[in-house]
Amino acid sequence: MSQLRQKQKELVERGVDVKVITFDDPELANPYAESLLAEWPLLVDSDRSLYRRYGFERGSWSAIYGVSSVVRYLGLILSGHRPGRPGKDWRQLGGDVLVDPEGIVRMHHVSKTPHDRPTMEDLLSAIKR
Repeated sequence: MSQLRQKQKELVERGVDVKVITFDDPELANPYAESLLAEWPLLVDSDRSLYRRYGFERGSWSAIYGVSSVVRYLGLILSGHRPGRPGKDWRQLGGDVLVDPEGIVRMHHVSKTPHDRPTMEDLLSAIKR
């Protein structure tokens, strides 16, 4: 998410309207939204219907606790980041979806691990197309 936050001005200049979607209850989601330091709306998909529609599944134990995830989280901790409070379903994976103004999905990335996200360059490339 920090990549998006760093490019917020560029995204606004390109006319990109970012929405952050979570399934967590507002009392868990609001501190997360405030930590983004961005002016994006936070939408709550409490029944996960949107998550299901886009194929965002729960991660397996190996996806959540695999070597790559442990190394990633240790790196974040060692660089001074504190892990946030886990949501009500810490195995739920997300993804990234770019939908154009006509409602056509232009990019659809389903995360395989908690830290599997497209690069900012991939997102900007999809936006340019």
